[in-house]
Amino acid sequence: MRSLSATTVIFILLISPGLVGAQNCCSPSVSQQGVLGETTALPHTLEISFHYEYLRSRGKYEGANKIEDPENTKTDWDRMTVSAAYGIVPRLSAAVVFPYVWKEKSRYLPPDYDLLLEKAAEGIGDLIFLIRLSPLERTFVNYREFSIGLGIKAPTGSVDRRAAGFPILRELQPGTGSWDYLGSLSFYQGYEPVDFIVGATYLLTTEHVSSKRDNYKFGNQLSYQLTANFHPTSRFDISAGFSGIVNGKDRVLGRSINSTGRHQVWFVPGVHFQAIPEVMRLQAFFELPVYQYFNGQQLGSDFNLHFAASFSIPFAGEDIEDE
Repeated sequence: MRSLSATTVIFILLISPGLVGAQNCCSPSVSQQGVLGETTALPHTLEISFHYEYLRSRGKYEGANKIEDPENTKTDWDRMTVSAAYGIVPRLSAAVVFPYVWKEKSRYLPPDYDLLLEKAAEGIGDLIFLIRLSPLERTFVNYREFSIGLGIKAPTGSVDRRAAGFPILRELQPGTGSWDYLGSLSFYQGYEPVDFIVGATYLLTTEHVSSKRDNYKFGNQLSYQLTANFHPTSRFDISAGFSGIVNGKDRVLGRSINSTGRHQVWFVPGVHFQAIPEVMRLQAFFELPVYQYFNGQQLGSDFNLHFAASFSIPFAGEDIEDE
């Protein structure tokens, strides 16, 4: 009997929260939501991953055009994420994603633009719970997998952080304050020495009902990816692909906010190394924006970095046999 090893492909859900009123001019194009696996976990196996992301936004855009920004607005987000997935049976797995975020924003104030204003916040973000089902299971015969994921995002992150006695911006809050729902589809096709994965995730957001009567709803989002992995050796992989997001407009008290909503595409090269075969995998990704279109004036993505270490812990259970 021969066990089936999984090719771990990480998909970043780029959910970019906006701001209210005049603050929308500086809404950042960086991730809010963390990472999810796009394939089903191996049966009777616990897969734990640790992720670090650095997300950097620079330059103000209107539509697809970069415009002047005398305030030199910048945002930098760091995020640590722990994800755990367990293969319940050969075609079904359950996962949880636990993020911890640190966000900072700076800009120079008019009229002289010589006074630097900095704001920052950190804390636990919103948890994601996910069930993934594979109607078409990957085997050593077809090297193919089709999977469906359904999940829920719980409002565990804070939305009321303050600085100097004043509430900080919505974009800097660790959480969104709303229960959101997501569904995803992915298709994996393996060859030698290359495999491919195509995936899409739709996030349906709900309204955060506030006691201050400023109920806020982040826009719904479609995220997608196309990735190819090349295996020059049994322990080292090189990947390249594209990932994108389409965000709808945010709404406050039922009214849409002009400077929210966007469509962005990143080129994402990466490297993968099996430090301990079938046990420990190291990954690194670089995200470079190749297309950005914004409603109104918003900050554009400069680049993102993503590092991950994944561990597979098998438990008692039957191996998957060759078919």
